[in-house]
Amino acid sequence: MYLSSIDILQVRNLTSLQLECHPAINVIYGANGSGKTSILEAIYLLGRGRSFKHRDLRLVVNHESDELVVSAKVERQKPKGSHRLGIRRTAKGLFEARLDGRALQSAAQLVEELPLQLIDAHSFNLLEGGALQRRQFLDWGVFHVEHSYTDLWRRFQKALKQRNQLLRHGRIDEDSLRAWTTELIPLSEEITRHRRAYLEGLVEHVEAVSKELDGLGDLSFDYYQGWADEASLADVMVADQARDLAVGTTSHGAHKADMKIRVDGVLASECLSRGQIKLLVYALKLAQATFYRDKTGESCLFLLDDLPAELDYLHRQQIVGFLRGLDYQVFMTGVDKRDFQVLVEGMAHHMFHVEHGVATKSEITGN
Repeated sequence: MYLSSIDILQVRNLTSLQLECHPAINVIYGANGSGKTSILEAIYLLGRGRSFKHRDLRLVVNHESDELVVSAKVERQKPKGSHRLGIRRTAKGLFEARLDGRALQSAAQLVEELPLQLIDAHSFNLLEGGALQRRQFLDWGVFHVEHSYTDLWRRFQKALKQRNQLLRHGRIDEDSLRAWTTELIPLSEEITRHRRAYLEGLVEHVEAVSKELDGLGDLSFDYYQGWADEASLADVMVADQARDLAVGTTSHGAHKADMKIRVDGVLASECLSRGQIKLLVYALKLAQATFYRDKTGESCLFLLDDLPAELDYLHRQQIVGFLRGLDYQVFMTGVDKRDFQVLVEGMAHHMFHVEHGVATKSEITGN
């Protein structure tokens, strides 16, 4: 899967921009504030229905416009063919998404049509941040290999929300609380089963990727399901009820899960440098993409914001070479053209210079 072209209207300082994309490597360089990251943000909007920089999409709409529009021609392998994917967002909050002119009902459908992997300055949070980032990482993977997972996750979130609302209520309705607890337990256990199965498969791919990237050490993974492994969730929630009522929230369940990653037996966040952490994040994302490809036959699209930051040249070369070897489409940004010229030498690519929201083809090699 890759984008052959993309049209961007009124996304930040990108008032009107069209790119003819290379199916493999696309380098986007320019000064800070030029709009290069906004191109990645526009692609991310197309695939996720949201920004990776702001929760409020109204802030992404150009301040002189009432709406933004992003559309792209998507080339898929299975089934083989071209499709037109587009989104529209107004400053008043209206959001629309279409595939070949047909309205899509949710952002989840966008995710299915354009699977993305983003690595930017916030990607450190996968290892250094809270458990939510690691749960989201696992859930992205499960969602893409288990089509029933979206419905399961939505039912779990509804049950959790209803139970928490009851816990926060002044007068507790015991029958309603029991009913939502009874519904929540099997949903939580099923989510856990899917996550464990996915992580087991993912570890094999992480090991394969880590062999291609120097300096990662011996990796191991521990999964905490959200309650003690040896305990029944039903028993745990009975024991938790007084505590849950006191704090107004559900203390245990799949929403409390976490994944610990260790290097040579030590938590990665405690023993790795910033550069090593970013390298490990790349390994995790690459492994997730290879797992997805093995399961579906399709490729993820990679967005690498400021690739040169935190990584030495050797590791940049290894990562780009790995991506190119798997035939993934990549959009990568940086400030200095010279950081990329040697990196992509001999590889077919497009290179774009962005200045004041305008992109100019700086260099094109290959088909």
